[in-house]
Amino acid sequence: MPTPRPALLSSIHSLISAFSSGASTPVILAHFTTSPAPLVHEHGSPFLQPSLPFIGRDFTGMTGVGEYFDVLAQYLSYSDMVFEDEDDWVVDPQNLTICLRGRAQFTYKRTGDSWLETFMWRITLSEDLGQSEPDVGQGLKVQEYRVWSDTGAALLASRGELQGEKSRKYVSDAARADGVLGSDYPVKDKLGSGLSFGGSSG
Repeated sequence: MPTPRPALLSSIHSLISAFSSGASTPVILAHFTTSPAPLVHEHGSPFLQPSLPFIGRDFTGMTGVGEYFDVLAQYLSYSDMVFEDEDDWVVDPQNLTICLRGRAQFTYKRTGDSWLETFMWRITLSEDLGQSEPDVGQGLKVQEYRVWSDTGAALLASRGELQGEKSRKYVSDAARADGVLGSDYPVKDKLGSGLSFGGSSG
């Protein structure tokens, strides 16, 4: 029997609250399963890793997921994070998978370059079995967290090249080509019935 939609959405809203408040890595980790082991993957080319080391590779287990968020915080800061209304989310109750979009202002810390970005999450939930008897049955938590973001803007920001009209136009055009940014690219149009994503892949 599929998990009721309110139960799925409750877990997502809890995760959103943590991100929107700028929570620390330990607080964010509390929203992930310990068993089964969690996985985080931010999609993008591995060739970007010298400037964006959190892109294009799997981070697995609680240690790996913690590393992802620590590295992300080392390179980027963000503010004004908001998410689309839950009516616009794509929810698959059979596979406990939810797709949604958010928007935030990101800054590459070393250069100080900032950009407004729309990103997409695909989250798969699982019952957290815990690591020991007192922790068993912790409820639905995030087991797989996948992100599609504007890696083109992030790369330019890492080089200090986001200033000026030409750069802004390049980022806009690249984002539309990827089908990641823009209100005229609804998330439901980018997802097939199998919840696959047609953008960049790592």
